[in-house]
Amino acid sequence: MPPRQCPGCDAAPSERADHYADCPLKDVPLAQVAGLTLKEAGAEAARWRARDD
Repeated sequence: MPPRQCPGCDAAPSERADHYADCPLKDVPLAQVAGLTLKEAGAEAARWRARDD
């Protein structure tokens, strides 16, 4: 099982509520990208950002 951490900043939802400040995925909820690969997280981030348009 992959680690449940953000692939962009290694923040773990079990330890903190948000990404680290310099994370490229910080505008997407941490729980949405935790455990994904960076490529998968990028796709999820694009979907998340598109819903706000």
